[in-house]
Amino acid sequence: MAASKPMMGLFENRDRYFKAYETFLVYSAKYEHQDTWTKTVLLDKIVPHLPNLNQDNELRILGVGSGSGEVEFPFLTALLKKYPIITNRVVEPDEDQIIKYKALVHTKGHELQGVKFDWRQQTLEQYRDTDGVGTKFHFISAIHSLYHVDDIHSSFMYLYDLLEPGGILISILLSDLSGVWKFWRRTPDLCKRGLRDICSHDMLSSFDRHDITYALSQHTSELEITKCFDETSEDGDLLLDFCLQVSEFKKTASATKYKEVIEHMASSECSKKDGSKILMSNDWEAVIVTKPSN
Repeated sequence: MAASKPMMGLFENRDRYFKAYETFLVYSAKYEHQDTWTKTVLLDKIVPHLPNLNQDNELRILGVGSGSGEVEFPFLTALLKKYPIITNRVVEPDEDQIIKYKALVHTKGHELQGVKFDWRQQTLEQYRDTDGVGTKFHFISAIHSLYHVDDIHSSFMYLYDLLEPGGILISILLSDLSGVWKFWRRTPDLCKRGLRDICSHDMLSSFDRHDITYALSQHTSELEITKCFDETSEDGDLLLDFCLQVSEFKKTASATKYKEVIEHMASSECSKKDGSKILMSNDWEAVIVTKPSN
């Protein structure tokens, strides 16, 4: 392995970021877990408690970091059962992700009749600068999308201010008890990775400091990282990059640093063996906040 080279944050290399993300989805079965969550928590704990609107009134939704729409799609179909008219404002900074989201809407348009989309290719900070609190929303979701904000506490309070009375905000972040988070926290020196060290604990402290009541929903998940220990596996390289949020780590790290990181990944603090597989816990927590009605 070559001597250490300057490292690049994964988010700076957009093509590799999304390739690594797609690999992560395969080995974590992320959408399966989210689908289960949608059918339980969303339908049982959120939809019944959203404000009652007249049939002619629209439900206004804000999606923060909506990505390609796979996560939001089941939200929308579930909400349409109660609200026939929905405006969904999509705040997503990546153009390619918006293109994919629009393609999803085009393909499944028959399941989304009644939903009007408002596309905003912006970061949350950019949206805040241009729109302020001009439009209020009945439902806001930020699903694994706030790792890149400059000020997590200010961001949560801004989203809370955007809620209509009786509106609901849901945010999901990695649990600070997960193996992925522990692995991530032990490697802060690799490079400026383009994201903040943010986890579910930060969500709770944001609302605690403002005495805002919330409900907490915890979910277990596992990421199979077996291929990360196979130096010939491209999937393993991509998974390692995603876990570290570093682009092409194996190519740029020194042999000593690579060995240190792999050994830490294999440690009992971060992972466990299950037969021939090596698994890393990828637990996450959802915080559900309801703004009091006037």
